[in-house]
Amino acid sequence: MRKIAIFSMLLAFIIFGAFSCAKVSQEEYDRLKGELSALQGQLATMQAKLVDAQLLQTQNETLGKQYAALKSDFDALQANYEELNNKYEAMSEQYEKLLKAATEAEAAAEFSKEDVEQAIFKLINEERTGKGVTELEWGVNLYKWALENSRNMATYKRYEYSSYASWQEIHWAAGHNSAEGVANSAMIVWRDSLQYDRNIVNSVAIYGAVGVYQEAGIYYIPYISSPFR
Repeated sequence: MRKIAIFSMLLAFIIFGAFSCAKVSQEEYDRLKGELSALQGQLATMQAKLVDAQLLQTQNETLGKQYAALKSDFDALQANYEELNNKYEAMSEQYEKLLKAATEAEAAAEFSKEDVEQAIFKLINEERTGKGVTELEWGVNLYKWALENSRNMATYKRYEYSSYASWQEIHWAAGHNSAEGVANSAMIVWRDSLQYDRNIVNSVAIYGAVGVYQEAGIYYIPYISSPFR
């Protein structure tokens, strides 16, 4: 804007300076004055457009920064979505395989969930005595908590621990044709757990229970132990 104003002033100085050095007609003077006035109007218009352009440039830079920030957030959300979707698809595939195996074995299975509960509880006590730890007594109240937890796992189709303050393990099993097969499956997993010493052969625990819920050939198995019944 400053350059335009200076240019206008210089142009006026040149024109009127020329008049001081040579005589011109009134008609020529008026024509030149009119051209100068028109030029000044164009310069003023250009100046206004330049101000608008500078404002638009500033707005564009601001919008560019906002776009970059939003795109970064979008990319992060997209990556998180893809990760979760991959995990979901993998879990769905695993669940479908488990359900298929469970359905195929369900007809041949001639044992009840109570048989599974007692078979697992027996193996737990064998693990404990093998480690020189006292056998657990059956905890009636613990059994109620275990049953509630197994139903929750069946309902929500996910691994879930009971809110009861205690030592716990959980397991899903399918495709077995005997209660002992389900029990052995659970113990194989639990023996490999980092919490085996804390949850299975804990000498502080006195009572324990296994609550099993069976649905569509899948056995949802929580184990709970505690110093309290």
